[in-house]
Amino acid sequence: MPLSRCARPWRVPARLALVVVMATVAVAAPARTLKVGFYDNPPKLTRTSTGEPGGSFVELLQAIARAEGWTLQWQECRWAQCLERLERGELDLMPDVALTADRQTRFDFHVQPAMLSWSQLYRAPAVTIGSVLDLDGRRVAVLRDSAQAGALQGMLQGFALRVTLVPVDSLAEAFAAVAQGGADAAAANVHFGDYHMNVYGLRATPVVFNPSRLYFAAPRGRHGDVLAAIDRHLLQWGSDPSSPYHEIMRRWATPQGVVRLPAWAWPALGGLAGVALLFGGVSLWLRRRVHQATEELRRSERRYRELTETINDVIWTLDPVTMRFTYVSPAVQRLRGHTPEEIVGQPLESALTPESAVRVRALLARRLADFEASGRSQSEPAVLELAQPRKDGGVVWTEVVSTLVRRPEDGRVEVLGVTRDITERRAAQARIEQLARYDQLTGLPNREHLRQQLRALLAAARLQRQALAVLMVDLDHFKTVNEAQGLGVGDALLGEVAQRLQAGCGPRDLVARMAGDEFALVLTDVDAQGAMQRAQALLEAISRPCRIAGGEIGLGATIGIALFPDDGDDPDELMRRAEAAMHQAKQTARHSWRFYTPALQHHSDRLLRLSTALAQALPRGELRLQYQPQVSLRDGRIVGAEALLRWRHPGLGEVAPAEFIPVAESSGRIVEIGDWVLREAVAAARRWVDLPQAPYVAVNVSVPQLLQPDFAARVRELTARAGLPPQRLELEVTESVAAGGLEDARRTLRSLVEAGFAVAIDDFGTGYSSLAYLRRLGFARLKIDRVFVQDIGRDADDEAIIRAIVQLAHTLGLSTIAEGVETVEQARFLAEAGCDVMQGWLFCAALDEADFVTLVRKHDAAGWHARWLATPAAA
Repeated sequence: MPLSRCARPWRVPARLALVVVMATVAVAAPARTLKVGFYDNPPKLTRTSTGEPGGSFVELLQAIARAEGWTLQWQECRWAQCLERLERGELDLMPDVALTADRQTRFDFHVQPAMLSWSQLYRAPAVTIGSVLDLDGRRVAVLRDSAQAGALQGMLQGFALRVTLVPVDSLAEAFAAVAQGGADAAAANVHFGDYHMNVYGLRATPVVFNPSRLYFAAPRGRHGDVLAAIDRHLLQWGSDPSSPYHEIMRRWATPQGVVRLPAWAWPALGGLAGVALLFGGVSLWLRRRVHQATEELRRSERRYRELTETINDVIWTLDPVTMRFTYVSPAVQRLRGHTPEEIVGQPLESALTPESAVRVRALLARRLADFEASGRSQSEPAVLELAQPRKDGGVVWTEVVSTLVRRPEDGRVEVLGVTRDITERRAAQARIEQLARYDQLTGLPNREHLRQQLRALLAAARLQRQALAVLMVDLDHFKTVNEAQGLGVGDALLGEVAQRLQAGCGPRDLVARMAGDEFALVLTDVDAQGAMQRAQALLEAISRPCRIAGGEIGLGATIGIALFPDDGDDPDELMRRAEAAMHQAKQTARHSWRFYTPALQHHSDRLLRLSTALAQALPRGELRLQYQPQVSLRDGRIVGAEALLRWRHPGLGEVAPAEFIPVAESSGRIVEIGDWVLREAVAAARRWVDLPQAPYVAVNVSVPQLLQPDFAARVRELTARAGLPPQRLELEVTESVAAGGLEDARRTLRSLVEAGFAVAIDDFGTGYSSLAYLRRLGFARLKIDRVFVQDIGRDADDEAIIRAIVQLAHTLGLSTIAEGVETVEQARFLAEAGCDVMQGWLFCAALDEADFVTLVRKHDAAGWHARWLATPAAA
């Protein structure tokens, strides 16, 4: 501090005496000069108003230097340059250095940490970052070549997020980049971040990571006595709240813009104390100022404590040897109802449910063994989703991020962790899964969930050599009842039938609602005689009058039966044959049951004939493409077309895709045919370049195609050779690609998305998709299956599912398209629900390319929209 700021005439003798003492010391022992690196990182290292070095680290070293008689020469440099100069020996000391395994090999450190810190993300006001998952697709500014950047990269890799790191040379540059729009968030130590975020207009996020200890570093093998002196003062001052160390920490914990005690107040108070009687009025004024400044310091200290203890996430440390908590932040009381005092010292099992305690202990033991063997100072972060018990007896779902850290002072390892409440996120995901697996009206499993359960029951039946029966139940004349009595009565009737079917089943049997008025049952450990008796009992139970809406309704049913192992060995085969038997029974005598018989084998014979003929369909030119328009529900424009494969055989005639596509898949010809479809569709889309708004073409891609290693490269080459922009080719894949497994297929999809191709999920809602994959794979569109569309106006559950799919898509930034739209009522419902695009017979059937081109040229989008999509009131 310049002497002119506090010089007074009465202090001249004292200064002369001090000069004499210092001169004497200088003669006895020449002052040691240390070159110290300095970079801009307020409040730890900064410039004062006079341009002199300042900040908490600077003042701490200055206090130690005064006690030791050192002279400090500050050398300004950028962070990375400072470390390079320190390693070459051009600098003697470097403050504010976090200890890492790499730096331990390059520099020497003292033992006692100078400060504790952690890293935190700070965002622009318009950017929403509530958790680490919100960083997907964001730009984060990080200090170049810093331990902080490495820790952030390690954390992001654990989540498989796409985050662009923007390297900068100073934290001030990082905050400026966010303020100016060059980045969405910036990573900074909490000291700098909380000190500067108001200046740059940024906001702190709950994303914290990389807890660290900060030191002074020296060149390797040099200045051991200096480091020892630093340790000595840190240990001595650390236990004394009135020491220079604590005074400096309290002073610099105050953010910019907050008034703190002026630096000249303390020596002024000391001098004025000697002449208090002479300057009584001035002394009274100063006492008032001291009181005000003290209150400011108390508020500053309280805020510093709040920064570490009042964030929503729970920060904790654990001793991996004793498996007991050594620190827990107060946020644990909001999360689990316990105070920190109740948790500290408790074993790890106290924070876990019995189901997860054994698994977590084993995982932690493996991580600890690997960490000890590696010799590193800090491990990669691990992420777990765990159920934790609450004090009130409930359970809260949490996301736990933990890191193993080796303490430099004694080499001991401790676990640092952050725990976040994810109960709402889990509940939302469970709701989506429930919509995907269960029928919302009856609560029964749907077709896909039944298939999964039946697969497990078949495996058990094979091991135990037991029989099993699959029954398909279709209600007789239900449509008539539904139309006559209304949808409410029809729904109540379906619920009553579901209860009667469940009542007629054993504890190991299954009941599911397939669609509409069709149900399925799986009866375990029954032979043909037992299946016949159970089917008859079910018919009698269903035929009993139902009392609904103050009246009685009589109902009948028809049942088809397929037996394992006689009629099939896998879920699809058994359900298909039971359904075939049920349809045959309906054709002959309703309200009856029938077994699958060899007379139905003709279907298998046809499949064989189709497989043989399909082998020659492509060489003989029997395959062709038609294009079904896809129309915007917002303005009626034709935005694209789905390429649909058609097959006309000389002997078999026109074969339906639903019949020959499964044959192509099972015979392995789907890849060859799929490649041909892609070539033809791309060539057609290239010819549409002059059409109004150049519609895109959508092509169905099978899983076997995606599993080919060079598929993505061939698609890129195909469009490049044709001169077709990737945005005009949309690839439709089945929902199974996003349901776990098939990692190679997802890798191919990611490559295609990165190249600019749009990818849509076909028939969404009929299977089970992982929300994590929907987010990570970059899908552009969800295609709502026709099974939901066809019951619009008749089935409230299907309407609810459609709304849920549209809402989910928009939440994930995806668009939606509905297929199979055949009525004005369906189109208007979809438009009202927020669906973006439709295709179906309401607008147009699939057309040959020439007819499609003519339609696009002549289509009156506004007129069509006004005619079909205007509400009745508007019409």
